[in-house]
Order: sequence, then C-alpha cells, then structure tokens
Amino acid sequence: MLSYIYIGGSKRMHTLISLTPGVASGALAALMLQKISQPSQIWMPAIIALFGGFTTLIIYLYPKFVISSMLSKLNLSMSHLILRTRTLLMAGEPALPTFIKVSEEIKSPILQYLLKSITTGETPEAVMDSIESYLGKNPTLDRLRRIVLSLGMGSQAISFLKDEFDAVMEEREEALDRAIENLSMVTELYMAAGVFFPVIGIVLLTSLSILGGVAFDIKLMLALLIFVAIPMLTAFTALIAKKIVEEAQL
Repeated sequence: MLSYIYIGGSKRMHTLISLTPGVASGALAALMLQKISQPSQIWMPAIIALFGGFTTLIIYLYPKFVISSMLSKLNLSMSHLILRTRTLLMAGEPALPTFIKVSEEIKSPILQYLLKSITTGETPEAVMDSIESYLGKNPTLDRLRRIVLSLGMGSQAISFLKDEFDAVMEEREEALDRAIENLSMVTELYMAAGVFFPVIGIVLLTSLSILGGVAFDIKLMLALLIFVAIPMLTAFTALIAKKIVEEAQL
C-alpha cells in the first residue's frame, strides 16, 4: 500500500502528527517566556520554538520528497516501459501479461502497487484513482493511466504506445536542451563567483596584509576564504549541476 508514505496511513493523520512538535514546542516556549525575568534568558525558548517548528516542517514535507523521488524514477523508466511493452505486443504477446512482465522489471513502488491491485481483481481505472489519491495529480501518472487504459484497445494499442513513446522522447530532448542552457549559466556564474572574485579577494587581502593598519585578522580572513568559502561554493555548484542533470532525465 502506498499509504506507508504518510505517518498514520493518511494525509490528514500525517498533517496532525506533523503539527504535534510545533504546537508542543510553541506551548513550552510560551510557558518559559512567562517565567523569564531578564531579556538575556529569551534564547532558550526561542531555540525550543525554532527546533519544534523545524521538526514539524521536516515531518510535514517528508512525503513530498518521497513522492517526488518515486515519480522521478518512474518517469525515467517510462521510455523502457512503453518501448518494451509495444515491442512484445507487436510480437503477438497478450496485452495485460506483457505489461505485468515489463513492469516487474522496473523496481517502482508505484508499479508494484498497480500490479498487485490489478492481479487481485481491481479495475485499472480504480487503481489509478487510488494512486492519485495518495500521490496527487502528476503528468507521469497521467501517462501511466493512458498506458494502462491502452492495454484494452486491442491492435490500436501498438500505434497508441508509439505516439506515447514519441512524446516521451520529445520531452527528453527539450529537457536536455534546457539542461545544457542551465549548465552553461551555472558554469559562467561559478567562474565569476568561484574563481574570479576569490582571486581578487586573495590579492586584496594580501595587499592589505603587506600594508598593515587593518582592524581585522587578515590571515583568518584568507583561511576562511580559501578553506571554507571556496569549497562550500564549489560543493553548492556541484549540487545545482547534479539537480539540473537529474531533471533533464539523463
């Protein structure tokens, strides 16, 4: 069941549970504030309230990250699912057993739930409605619905799957073009922020060190720039590039 995504098995229960840390920490912080006599003691209630709010946010958003990952992996496998199903149908294989066979090759919780429900007697339409109730509306699920419903179209399913495959490949090509443009932009920004400006900063700080008369520790500033700022910027840029590549479905 896809209900395992949500704590308590449903969106409503998950929301209520996720609010518990925030409400509890807020109430505790409010009680502590009433007993505080000096402004310098306010930091403890503030930390408690922030920690509870942050915990609530993490719990509440966790299913969204899980669902996003599941849909992304399914979308990456969509071309294989369509092409292999169509190839076996052209070879004369029966539609539903073919789809089940191909889906089992793809390690997707969504497809596993779909296959289990269909094999227990549920209609494809009802199963897809159930999936969307857990995961929400999504273009990937819309395509999966069309593929499943096409299995009952007989010989027309082959031409329908061809059109779907062409649409998938067109989307991949557009995503690749966008990824190339975005990566080019990220590279230019990194060259400016990660190479040019740090070099200027190092030269400037070195010059100030030679001249003297500054009110801050130049060696410390140089160390922070070289060993902290530049590596952090490089890591952040790499994460952005990785995200762009993943979104391009490469």
